[in-house]
Amino acid sequence: MQLRTFGIALTFLLTALSVSGGGARADGVVSTTNTIFEEYGGPLHMSVITPGVDARADMGDHVNIAAGYEADIVSGASVAIVDAPSSAPDAISGATSLRDTRHVAHAHLTLRDETTSLRAGYVYGTEHDYRSQAFDLTARTELYERNTILEVSYARGFDSVCDISHPRDQDVVEHRRLPSSEGCFVDGSDRVARDVSLQSFQGAWSQAWTSLFSTQLVLSTQIIDGFQSNPYRAVWLGRSAAQENHPEVRARYAAALNLRFWIKPLRGALQASVRGYRDTWDIRSVTAELAYDQSIAAGLRLRVRGRWYTQTAAAFFSDDYSRMPRGQYFTGDRELSAMRTLTLGARLAWSVPTNDEGEVLGFLDSMDLVAKGDYLTFTFDGFHYGSAAIPNRHAIVGTFGLEAVF
Repeated sequence: MQLRTFGIALTFLLTALSVSGGGARADGVVSTTNTIFEEYGGPLHMSVITPGVDARADMGDHVNIAAGYEADIVSGASVAIVDAPSSAPDAISGATSLRDTRHVAHAHLTLRDETTSLRAGYVYGTEHDYRSQAFDLTARTELYERNTILEVSYARGFDSVCDISHPRDQDVVEHRRLPSSEGCFVDGSDRVARDVSLQSFQGAWSQAWTSLFSTQLVLSTQIIDGFQSNPYRAVWLGRSAAQENHPEVRARYAAALNLRFWIKPLRGALQASVRGYRDTWDIRSVTAELAYDQSIAAGLRLRVRGRWYTQTAAAFFSDDYSRMPRGQYFTGDRELSAMRTLTLGARLAWSVPTNDEGEVLGFLDSMDLVAKGDYLTFTFDGFHYGSAAIPNRHAIVGTFGLEAVF
């Protein structure tokens, strides 16, 4: 399956080469990003390591090609049965271990002229219990001496989720949870593939009002149709536990406004953004972020930020379904409850100085190094694991990136 992924990426590259012509000079960019995510607090943990590499090249004046690969290496544990009537230690010690690696490859082709570009891409991902592929198309144009930028995009995804096979006439309150990913996508096993269809639309308007002030307005919507429950998680319903059951259709709507103000005397920029969100599961959220980007020295920049997020619970969420049922749907996902998140972070970027010939290390046109760190804390007012305290209410994210231009 990975060979197929890289074959698709190679096809994109060869197609672009044939379009641009063999005599064109390719200006290449190679970048790598490595991220470590760690949730902690309490007896559970969740770790995700994400290495990735990307490459892109200009094949003449009107064609750009790009391809990349990244992996999500996940290890940790999650509670298998939410709100089971057990003591605090047992509720957590009965957690399910998680170990998986997700491979994702992508390729994109961009055609452009002086002010307009059209980009098409393909993404394929695979892991033990999930398959995903998506196509995307983006059109962008610059107007009024490049002070106005309009962009529209569309993405279409086709995913498959592994689940345990249930009898057709079995009620959802009798569905068993998936015990492990063993046998997923294997003919003859008791596993089945549940389809998930995704369609995403987005429009953006960026405007430079003056040389010091600019804004961006982003409108987006997404429609998800298919299996959206966690097959490994069950919910205690009073006399027994059943695999959580989410609605199969979810429409999501969001609007965001970003502001950027350049403070010339300080050689820095103040950035503010606000985002509103609502979906057909009745989750409503607001995100507000404030950041400051400062030039420290030649080629060295520091960015600090604070982000606040708050949301309401899904219409079918309950803290205890045995006492307060919510119809045919039930969930053990804490991120469908009312929650708040605070993020504090910093980013340091350095453009390595060039020599007298305008090169880095004797063969690169430029090289940029980036180090980034974030701290997150979560608050859940209406979610509990029985009588146990909620674990993993804190997280840290560390990222190191390098980009080299040839």
